[in-house]
Amino acid sequence: MKSLLALSVGGLFVGVFVLLLSPTLLKAQSVGGAAIKENLDLPFDALGVSEEEEDAPEIVTFYGTQLEGDGFFYVIDRSSTMHDKGELDIAKKEVVKNISEFSDRVQFGVVFFDADVRKFPASGQPADASPGMKQSGINFVQSNQGSSGTCGQKAMAAILQMANQATSKRKVIVYLSDGGGTCDVNSAAEEAAYLQKQLALTTSQNYQRIQINTIGVLDLTPAGEAFMKPLASTNGGTYTRKNG
Repeated sequence: MKSLLALSVGGLFVGVFVLLLSPTLLKAQSVGGAAIKENLDLPFDALGVSEEEEDAPEIVTFYGTQLEGDGFFYVIDRSSTMHDKGELDIAKKEVVKNISEFSDRVQFGVVFFDADVRKFPASGQPADASPGMKQSGINFVQSNQGSSGTCGQKAMAAILQMANQATSKRKVIVYLSDGGGTCDVNSAAEEAAYLQKQLALTTSQNYQRIQINTIGVLDLTPAGEAFMKPLASTNGGTYTRKNG
């Protein structure tokens, strides 16, 4: 009888003990044999900034056009026409302004073209916008002077190669030119054919579908505009006409 009474009392004690522990047990879940306890004392925002806020693109303005992204790549015509009419200096100031505004999470690159191509970084790799790289990029931009020729095909190939290597999630390319394609051509018909070939090559090489915005300046020819407009529209960008 005493044994049964002890067992009964012991069972009651165990039942009360389990009941007292039950709130904690209910806060744990078994996952793969391990118990994971919920921490109900953490504030609702304890995990930090949301992914959407972290990934918000940066916004810069270039020739009055808003660009949104975290990878910015520029192709700038530095032909003698651009230089002689003062447009090259304007373009350089716009690029410098953008580089100065970049945060350290941006990647960028710049290509100037005439009959040849000059690029920053010279390695062809995208630059991280650290203070040192930004200053180097600004120095490069300011050092460029006008020269003869307008060979945009090589310039677009160089900037696409650079942008394709970038780890940025939102890449933007800007192509600024007076629309010329006077690269080893002898007639207007040959120039138009050169520009159409450049359009086809750019579209085929842009396998990441990076947005390309185009800005036409100065005395754009019909052939030049017929190149600049579809270069933007077929690559998800916008075309802007700026009168010189």
